[in-house]
Amino acid sequence: MSVLLYVVMDVECKDDEFYMVAQGAFPPGGAYEMKKLPTLQWKIYGIDPQKRQVSGFYLFKSREAAEKRAEEAIIQLQQRPGIINVTSQLWEIVEEPTRICKGPIDLPMIQDLPLEE
Repeated sequence: MSVLLYVVMDVECKDDEFYMVAQGAFPPGGAYEMKKLPTLQWKIYGIDPQKRQVSGFYLFKSREAAEKRAEEAIIQLQQRPGIINVTSQLWEIVEEPTRICKGPIDLPMIQDLPLEE
């Protein structure tokens, strides 16, 4: 069973610095590190300038791996400049209707794909 991990955080900065701080929360090099996470199938990065939040959505094959990443992400992100109130949620995927709606849950794990850098 796949597990969706949602991590969201607030951005505390001047209005004209939002995108710079948001990019600092998700440096491109970090995306390459995500590709090494056990059982990770995909990750989506999101920003909401109106709410002044940034987020990450991860799909893991293993609940244990998702829980471990949630703990690590909270610790890592809280140390980044301008990032506060980091929280996470774990959701089990309801697979049959997700497949009917073409939700991308039957993908290989990222670690099984060739690394492109």
